[in-house]
Amino acid sequence: MELFWQIFLSLSLLLAAFGIAWLLFSPFAFIYSALFSRRKHSKMLDELRGRIGLTVEKFGRDPLTNKKSPAFGEEISEAMYIQSNYVLGPGWFNQFIAGYHSLIGGKINSFDDILTLARQNCLQSLREQASEGGYDEVINVRLQTSRISALTGGKSQNKFIEIFAYGTAVKYS
Repeated sequence: MELFWQIFLSLSLLLAAFGIAWLLFSPFAFIYSALFSRRKHSKMLDELRGRIGLTVEKFGRDPLTNKKSPAFGEEISEAMYIQSNYVLGPGWFNQFIAGYHSLIGGKINSFDDILTLARQNCLQSLREQASEGGYDEVINVRLQTSRISALTGGKSQNKFIEIFAYGTAVKYS
């Protein structure tokens, strides 16, 4: 019986320690997110814009188009389906700002930078796949967005967003 109480006490202390750690961690994580998340996303966007610039320079133009047929009416010698996806979740501060705006109204633009990052990352991946395969253009490019919901406490919360991009890479004769 004494062993049971020792194990019970140990588990209780462990759970209490996790609870205290969570209570201390949450405010610091929120402050860290408020101070550094926008800066981090801006840095990631700048790096991505550099990669996009190099790829567009290599092709001489942006190789992505949403047209269903080749832009110049050329004969296609090879085609391949390519795809890319990116899953992202907003930081704590972004969620806080969005919640605030949903209560008082107004434009919710706290997610704009991360959505731009996700979209451009998917499109850049298509450009890079076309470049690596020696393709001349990617036609019929499409983007799809879906929410990935997490069920917590019997309530569905949209925590993550998936961006999916696809198209047909073509080589001209």
